[in-house]
Order: sequence, then structure tokens, then C-alpha cells
Amino acid sequence: MPKITVAVIENNPNRREQLEQYLKQNDQNIEVLCDQKSFYDINMERRLKSRENLSLKENTIARIKRLKPRVIFVNTQLLTKESCELLFEMRQNCPDTVPVVLVKELSKDNHVLQALQCGARGIVDCGSMSIDISKIIRAVDKGEPWVSRKILTKMMEKIVFTTSH
Repeated sequence: MPKITVAVIENNPNRREQLEQYLKQNDQNIEVLCDQKSFYDINMERRLKSRENLSLKENTIARIKRLKPRVIFVNTQLLTKESCELLFEMRQNCPDTVPVVLVKELSKDNHVLQALQCGARGIVDCGSMSIDISKIIRAVDKGEPWVSRKILTKMMEKIVFTTSH
């Protein structure tokens, strides 16, 4: 079975490294892709540095294109307009990468639905102590969504409501 490649999107380099280390402990069938500094490759060193003239979105898309992960964890405190815009850009520019959003605070249902419309394939509440990261990664890799039952119910209500009228 080929390994599922995973990367983390997090603005804070220390938190990103912590998440990468956590993901590495979970499953031998998962390969966590990280930016590696090389003492031998000056061009690689240059590519690791954030470019002042690029926006956060552009830097993020460039990093995803460089690493080419199958699953990407987008770490955010709360779903915002900016996180939905990033998800939309990822869907447009990196269609083979499956985004999963890690939130620390539950968002309003409409924000979660908007994130899913913009390309997220999973919304995971980090506050829950019973998170099985390996299970989430394997599910979204197979094309399955990862959302709470509450959100799934809201989605079903929207489908039933729009098809019955």
C-alpha cells in the first residue's frame, strides 16, 4: 500500500512543526512532507523563505505545489472569509490535494458549509480529545468527507429542501 502524503498549512512555524511531529507519530502508512533546509542547495534555501512580494495565499499555493501532498491540514483557530478564500484557491490551483481544516473553535454552521463549498473535504474540531488522525487521512484520501453528524444533517436538510421545491 503506497503511503499517503500529508502536509500542514500553519502560519506559525513552531506550531506547524509541532503538528508535523504529531502527524508523524500516528501511522507508518502516512508520510508527512516538511520543508527541509539543505546546507548544499542554495536554491532550495531561497525557496523556503517567504517572499515579501507574495501574499500568504500565494506563498501557501506555491508551497503546496512544491510539496505535492495528497492531504493538506489547514490549521486555523476559526473558519473565516480568508480561510474559505484560501480553500477556493487551493481547489483551483492544486486539484489533487485534499484539504482538511483543523479548527480550535466550532464555527457557525454556515461557515462550515461555506468551507466545504470552497473545497474542504473535512472539518476537524481539535478540541475533541478523541481524534483519530490516521482514520481521517485514510477517509479523505478515499474521497469520503469528514464532518460532524450535525453538519451532515444540515447538508441533508439543504439537499432535501432544494430538491423538494
